[in-house]
Amino acid sequence: MKRAPARLRSAMERGFLNARCRDRDALVRAYGLWCWRMGLPMVWFEPRSPSSRLSRLHLEFFTTPACLSLRGRAALVALSARYVPARHASLSASAAVWDRVRPGETAVFAAAIFRMVRRTGNYEIPARPAATTLELVPSPVALSA
Repeated sequence: MKRAPARLRSAMERGFLNARCRDRDALVRAYGLWCWRMGLPMVWFEPRSPSSRLSRLHLEFFTTPACLSLRGRAALVALSARYVPARHASLSASAAVWDRVRPGETAVFAAAIFRMVRRTGNYEIPARPAATTLELVPSPVALSA
């Protein structure tokens, strides 16, 4: 079995991925696949631009069957107020993005987000719609038409 790159191993241990590197796309794909297999939300950050010191931090629930609850969204808003002005944040039930996160705070903020979204009550699994029944035998009304 091939050994995972150091950044990917570190992300698996810490709960978030530092994607401030050249091969960012492949690394994010590999981390997303691992999160999907584990059923964990994906927390990762990247540089705003190739030469920027500031980061863009992402939270994605697409790798889980869950989404953020109202309580979880409120907790994220309160947590992010310490790190990023509200105008640089975007939050929904299934994803969040914080822009212009300062370099010294990015890893601390990412770890806090991962811990917070994993707490009971901050996420919920939406109810699945009732399965529709398939009609295998055509109804008499359909045959007469």
